[in-house]
Amino acid sequence: MDRRALLQVIGAASVAPLVEAPTRLFSEQPAGTRKVLVAKPGENRFPYASAQQAERSPCMLTSADSRGALSMFELNVGSHAGPVRHVHHREDEWCYVLQGEFLFEAGNDKVTLPVGGSIWMPRGIPHVWANTSEASGKLLVACQPGGFEKFFDALGRIPDANANEPTIRKVMAQYGMEYLGPPLFGLWRRRQG
Repeated sequence: MDRRALLQVIGAASVAPLVEAPTRLFSEQPAGTRKVLVAKPGENRFPYASAQQAERSPCMLTSADSRGALSMFELNVGSHAGPVRHVHHREDEWCYVLQGEFLFEAGNDKVTLPVGGSIWMPRGIPHVWANTSEASGKLLVACQPGGFEKFFDALGRIPDANANEPTIRKVMAQYGMEYLGPPLFGLWRRRQG
């Protein structure tokens, strides 16, 4: 076997488990343990410690629901608000605009998305976003792998008066993220009301 053929075999063998993993995750479940999960409008499937956090980021699908594959949220975002500039080292993130208009800066790209628009932000790409509308906005957000609801829960445990840069940096680091800079307008939680 020549070197090129050997490298192709090794490359295919190293990628195959990653491609097969999501399918295997669910197909290996015994038929009796598979179940349909429903999140009704306004329902939150994760037991956040803070009722205010449950209102800001209701979890529609938890990591436990999906056996670790995915977490999904409906984020309620006030006018001219969003998170700090950051980068995920664990999760890929997909956002779909349900209400309002959002500006996303991801890597070198800047895009404004109206209702119905979406953006995929792979882990490792710095990003920030904000609701640019004069009214409240909503995003449907999926994070893979699952578990991001634990980060939101940790944020919700911080009293608003203590939500300063050092505290946010510390929580982000605990969940595999880096704080890279301020939000585009104002902190999401302070403008949520």
